[in-house]
Amino acid sequence: MGLSKVVALSLLAITSAAGCMQHHQAKVQTALLPPPSESPVQHTGRLWIELGDVTWENQCRTPKGQRQVCFDGVRKAAFGALARSLWTSFPDVTLRDGDPVPAGDYLLKLDITIDAVPPGADGPGWSALAAGGFRLSRDGKTLHEERLGSRSRASFAYGSALGIGAGEVVDAFAAHVAGVLGSVAEDRPLRPAPLPAVVAEVLMQSSAPSPASLEPSSPDAPATAPGSAPDSAPAPAPAPEPAPEPAPITAPVQTAPPPAAPLATR
Repeated sequence: MGLSKVVALSLLAITSAAGCMQHHQAKVQTALLPPPSESPVQHTGRLWIELGDVTWENQCRTPKGQRQVCFDGVRKAAFGALARSLWTSFPDVTLRDGDPVPAGDYLLKLDITIDAVPPGADGPGWSALAAGGFRLSRDGKTLHEERLGSRSRASFAYGSALGIGAGEVVDAFAAHVAGVLGSVAEDRPLRPAPLPAVVAEVLMQSSAPSPASLEPSSPDAPATAPGSAPDSAPAPAPAPEPAPEPAPITAPVQTAPPPAAPLATR
């Protein structure tokens, strides 16, 4: 290798390193999404997720008057959020990477691009804006298709903090897609298989709270510490003794006065 090539490669390496130091890295940070609140449809086919060509893993933007900011890990975050949101509706969620989709399986194609939006009337800080869409198909037949858009809170400082905003819009896309796919009817349900009877012997059973314990206690009822057994029932109060009968009131016996002595006669 000639000296000129060595010098050129050295300059290229220095330029690349300098370029990496001149932009913000905003790692996309998604949250642990709970499953949808409504009972989703139980599908019988595996779900393959295909992220579109515009869904780059690293998406860099240069807003006017700002240094470049790069949202890193977009594809990984999008697939992770979808897998956590769709597991209650599909028996298996797999990322497609050129794999053939077997007959009967579902295919979800998702596109998502993220941009940085400067402060405006919605808030004092920057926000992340997501745009894209998805299409669900099975055996080449489109079952559902939508165009999507979402914007995060406008409360982030410009730079790496925007990765949290990007995670918010990715999670919003995933939760919406899961809600839609969870309502798609399954036209090939599994037939119930005949199974033999099972003989079960209960060895231990968790005790459910009695209905009486769920009722609110009256204000006058004594408080009982949680987990402690209630005290034994108080002994009944003794019956009140009967009041003594009043003594009969007897009027004094009036006796007749003795007869007057006869007057002496002269």
